[in-house]
Amino acid sequence: MEKHDSNGGHGKKGNVLLDFYEKNYKPLLIVSVLILLFSFGVIIHQVATTGDFVKKGVSLTGGISITLQAQDASLSADDLQARLISELPRSDVSVRTFGSTDSIKYHIEASGAEENLLYEALAKQIPGLTFEEFNKNKQTIGPTFGESFFTQTLKAVFIAFLFMSIIIFLYFGTSLKYKWISAVLTIIGAFIMFYAQSTIAYIISFIIFFALMTIYIIDSVPSFGIVLCAFSDLFFALAIFNLSGHTLSIGGVAAFLMLVGYSIDTDILLSVRVLKSREGTVFDRVIDAFKTGITMSLCALIAAVVAYIFTHSIVIKEIMFVLIAGLIGDIIFTWVQNVGILRWHLEKKGWK
Repeated sequence: MEKHDSNGGHGKKGNVLLDFYEKNYKPLLIVSVLILLFSFGVIIHQVATTGDFVKKGVSLTGGISITLQAQDASLSADDLQARLISELPRSDVSVRTFGSTDSIKYHIEASGAEENLLYEALAKQIPGLTFEEFNKNKQTIGPTFGESFFTQTLKAVFIAFLFMSIIIFLYFGTSLKYKWISAVLTIIGAFIMFYAQSTIAYIISFIIFFALMTIYIIDSVPSFGIVLCAFSDLFFALAIFNLSGHTLSIGGVAAFLMLVGYSIDTDILLSVRVLKSREGTVFDRVIDAFKTGITMSLCALIAAVVAYIFTHSIVIKEIMFVLIAGLIGDIIFTWVQNVGILRWHLEKKGWK
C-alpha cells in the first residue's frame, strides 16, 4: 500500500468540527468504548435483577396475549396494569395501548395466569366485557414453544455472526493460511451451535468464536473492527431496549436479526473506501465514506421514526424502536469506533 501526503484536499481548514474529528479520534474512540461498557452494564443489571438479559413477552415465554377495545379512555395502560397486577399477584402482566385517539385499544400480556382468573380481573376493569369476547380476542402460547423459539433464535444470531465475520475476513484478510483455518473453524462452530443441547457445546462454540476474533486481530484489524462494530451495535440496541421497559416479542427478535446484517453495511463501505482507494489521505477517504454512509443511515433512521410515530401496530412499533436504537448505535460505532480503529491501525503502518 502506498503512503499519502497529509495535506489532503478535503478542505478541512477552517472547519472546527472536521478539525476536531481528525485530531481527536483516539479520545473519541475511548468514548465509544465507554458507551459499549455502559451497554454491557445495563444488560448485566438486567440479568442480576430479572434473571434474564431481556424482558420477554408471552410469544417467547408462553402465556396469554389479548387485545381489547378500551371502554374508558381515562384508564391508562399503567393504571390498568397496576390494577391487574394487584388482582393477579403471582402473574407477570404488562399492558400497552395503541390505536388512534378516538379508538384506543389495550394489548395485555400475562404469563403464569389462568384464563378464568385473567378474565375476571379484566371484567372488573373493562365494563361489559363478555367471556365470548375475551375468548375471541385472546391468544394462548405454550411455554415450551416460546422458549424453544427463543433458543433457536439466539442460535441463529450466533451463527449469522460467524458467517458474517468469515465473509468479511475472506475479503479483507491477507493470509491464505488464516483464511482456511478461519473457514474451517466457522463451519465447525456453526455446526456445534446448531445442534447444541448441552452447556459444554455452547462453551465450545464461544471458544471457537473468540479464537476467530483472535485470528482477525492478528491478520486483519479492519475485519475485527467491522465485526466489533456489529457486535457493539447489537448490544447497544439491546441495552436501550431494556431501558425502555419494552417486552421482547417475535417481531422484536426479527428486528435484532435485521440489525446483524444492516450494521455492517456502512462499516464495509468505510473500510473499502479507506483501504482500497488511492486518492487523498486516509482522513480524506473517511470523510468521503462518511458523506455516503451518513446519508444511508439518516434516510433509514427518518423512515423508522416516521413509522414508529404513525403506526398503530404494537409489533411494528417494537420493530421500529429496535431499528431506531440500532441505527443510532451504528452511527456512533461506525464513525467513531471503527474509524478510530482503522486510523490507529493505519497510522502504525505508516499511512498518512
